[in-house]
Amino acid sequence: MSTEKAAEKSNSAQPEKTNTRERILEAAIELFAEKGFNGTTTKEIAEAAEVNESLIFRHFSTKRDLYGAIIEKKIDEEPGIEHPIQTYKDTKDDYLIFKSIAERMLDKCGNDPSFIRLLHFSALEGHELSDMFFNTYVEYVDMLLSDYIEGRIKEGAFKNVNALYASQAFIGMVVNHIIVKELFGEKKRNKINNEELVETFVTVFLDGIKVK
Repeated sequence: MSTEKAAEKSNSAQPEKTNTRERILEAAIELFAEKGFNGTTTKEIAEAAEVNESLIFRHFSTKRDLYGAIIEKKIDEEPGIEHPIQTYKDTKDDYLIFKSIAERMLDKCGNDPSFIRLLHFSALEGHELSDMFFNTYVEYVDMLLSDYIEGRIKEGAFKNVNALYASQAFIGMVVNHIIVKELFGEKKRNKINNEELVETFVTVFLDGIKVK
């Protein structure tokens, strides 16, 4: 086989390999979100992805590696809640920053409810994959937001509070709402005005932390 033909064959195989990996990931996401990590077998994932079970282990050494790839995929798919902090921190527009964070969190989980279910299952099942998400993402966001709050405290704009706890308090308000929606379903969700919800969360938080 000529070098050119070998290259063509390699290039044509690459999309197929990528597509197979994506099919496995998408099938695993649906099943893990529905049944949890421990409740899902690689055989079920293979059937849902319409691939041979052995193909899963060509792309992922273990089921844990597959779950880890899903967490990484979910984090990398789009800018997360750290994006508003990085984008607007120099404006010192507190309302804009916290409003943008809350909106992005609600949009992310509203458009992709499987994400929050994956995190719930990984935490409830007590394996280290929930720690993977916490250590790689949650701590990073907490650091960014608490650094911003700490800076505003030093500037005299915010009260002298624990910046990390304040950061967790704001994120906690939004996360609690997301969890309640997931637990109690669409009927509760349809009654919520997200714009008013975000405005209320941000106003309550900033009224409590800002120096009058």
